[in-house]
Amino acid sequence: MIHDVPSLFVFVRFSNSAPRKNGVDFSSTITWNRHSDGLDSVPRKSSLSIMRIIGLSLQVILFASFGIPSASGGVLNTEDTSIPGAISDGKPSLPAPPPVLPDFKIKSTVVRELDVVEPPPMSGLPPVTGTIMETVHLVEDPKLPDPLPPPAPPDDSGAKVHMEDRSDQPRYLFLSATVYDHSRTLLRCQTSGNPGKEITAWSNLDFNCFSGFSTFSVKGNGGEIRSYEMMGMGIGNEDTEKRTALLVQHDRENEGPEIPPIPDGEPAYVIVGDNPDKESVEIVEDLHQLYRNEGQRMKEAYLARIKAEEERRAYLLANPPVPEDRTIHFWERDHPVGMSADTIKKEGGN
Repeated sequence: MIHDVPSLFVFVRFSNSAPRKNGVDFSSTITWNRHSDGLDSVPRKSSLSIMRIIGLSLQVILFASFGIPSASGGVLNTEDTSIPGAISDGKPSLPAPPPVLPDFKIKSTVVRELDVVEPPPMSGLPPVTGTIMETVHLVEDPKLPDPLPPPAPPDDSGAKVHMEDRSDQPRYLFLSATVYDHSRTLLRCQTSGNPGKEITAWSNLDFNCFSGFSTFSVKGNGGEIRSYEMMGMGIGNEDTEKRTALLVQHDRENEGPEIPPIPDGEPAYVIVGDNPDKESVEIVEDLHQLYRNEGQRMKEAYLARIKAEEERRAYLLANPPVPEDRTIHFWERDHPVGMSADTIKKEGGN
């Protein structure tokens, strides 16, 4: 028997009369349905673990930095090797428009003062603390439509075809990079169409410059365009001097990886391992070919992001944020989400 337990909907509005600077708007609205399993449509932060290699005992293959042949033969064509569109330079996005709320009809209101502690706006900064006014309105049911049902699972009954089997489809790239002293990078990457064939390489590039964009393309010698979309990317940084000093304080030896010699200057890399397959080598070469064409723009954007982050940190230290007042609207529904009142009565509800 299905019981007619009213649904509880909540709208939460955070507001502050003092406008935020630097284009940052922290206002938001949250809807919670008591009959659902949890919050829907709430952004979640995710992080990728940076893979490390403690020691390297595998054979390495050094690739020259000038006129590198592509895996399919011939020297790569630099035309059409580029990053489409802009690279993120750390400038704040335009604030989101305020949400359009229903025309609530308030039945009762409770206002209370709360002391709150919120997470810091940036890592390394203190938490946001203060006193806010919380206003809670009990309102009449605004009769909002039910949320859309979740999409149906994909049909896997047919044959599975890798996207890379079609030349007009992008390669979906997964990449992990540990950057040492902003001068050498331990790189691991593979594409979704080449599972189980991860390639490891050392590079003389600072792969911090490979963030701020998600797509790029490289033109091969035969005129083919290889398009990439970076689906997963993790970047970590190691300061070997600080790491060594920290280990000395604890009477431990530096067990960091042994970095092979790579010439400075033009982008170059060393492949780790025996007999890497051609497609995997092509991925590493395409990344370095991209930097040969777009490296100046990539580096300028990276430095701009660092500057913007430092400026924002300085601003927040000089102008500590305060928690925002919030307003909550809640109401009861006569039926759970996804079920009408008539359906409940037909199935035995009261």
